[in-house]
Amino acid sequence: MRKKKNILFIADHASNYIPSPLHNLELSKNLLSSHIAYDLGVKDLCIYLSSLLSSKCIFGEYSRLLIDLNRGKSDPTLIPEIVDGKIILGNIKLSRKSKRDRISKIYTKYHENIKSIIKKDKIKILISLHSFNPIFKKKKRNIHFGILSNKDKRLSNLIIDEMKNENLRVGDNEPYTGNLIGDTMFKHGLKNNLLHSLIEVRNDLLSSPIKIHRISKILKKILEKSIDRI
Repeated sequence: MRKKKNILFIADHASNYIPSPLHNLELSKNLLSSHIAYDLGVKDLCIYLSSLLSSKCIFGEYSRLLIDLNRGKSDPTLIPEIVDGKIILGNIKLSRKSKRDRISKIYTKYHENIKSIIKKDKIKILISLHSFNPIFKKKKRNIHFGILSNKDKRLSNLIIDEMKNENLRVGDNEPYTGNLIGDTMFKHGLKNNLLHSLIEVRNDLLSSPIKIHRISKILKKILEKSIDRI
């Protein structure tokens, strides 16, 4: 980048950690090691990519099955009862106190930390990192990257352009929509008029340290070129 930009990388779904008193929400170890519980490969991607760009990073420290940090507080899927057809028994008939505790001790604390970093480090750009499963309903997803955005597409459009210039397989608001009211980019990017984008990476491209380093270098190049065009 020609000029230093203050970037914060965010990985909401970086961890599959569930405190032992909650007995893994009564789920099997296999499920807790899968994409249902967290975004595979994203924690290491966030750490390595942020280091390549000399930037800050923050990541969620609990499984999204416990509470989804990338949802608005009033979203009915904030504490999910069913994910990918799997019933989350430990979230069924949860008491109001348990819900309040998860919100205050995990959700609110996390988003307050993001707000604090943005203010303290004068952050100008937010990049949210996620990963998606290569198979959906028994069909392979053909894109390698998805760029998710809300109504502020300033940075997302540039990233998509640069990826297409590099002949990368990229989707625009695929494989999900980026326009969730109250999600992380809505809360900290759109509401603060900060440049922001959410990058989804197909998780089979993040299945080893070598692959993570390769994708990090690709994204570094794409982000540098995109940000230089602003």
